[in-house]
Amino acid sequence: MKNKILVIIYVPLLDEEFDIYIPVVKKVGTVKNLIIKIIEEASDGTFENDNCKKLYDKVSGEMISDNQFVKDSIIKNGSKLILY
Repeated sequence: MKNKILVIIYVPLLDEEFDIYIPVVKKVGTVKNLIIKIIEEASDGTFENDNCKKLYDKVSGEMISDNQFVKDSIIKNGSKLILY
């Protein structure tokens, strides 16, 4: 799993956290869409993609740009993120 890191995604709309492995060689926007699909399936349709969701660092509150590669962003192994 050298090209993947584990992140904790908190989804306020569901009040749940998800531990997800994400690839570091993809853009954040691509990874965000994969995360949304995983959460949609895990929530049995409670969570819906409205195409407006953003990823934020849970500690700093900083929004993470969809255009950055994960490896070049602030996302690291063990990062806590918010999908809102």
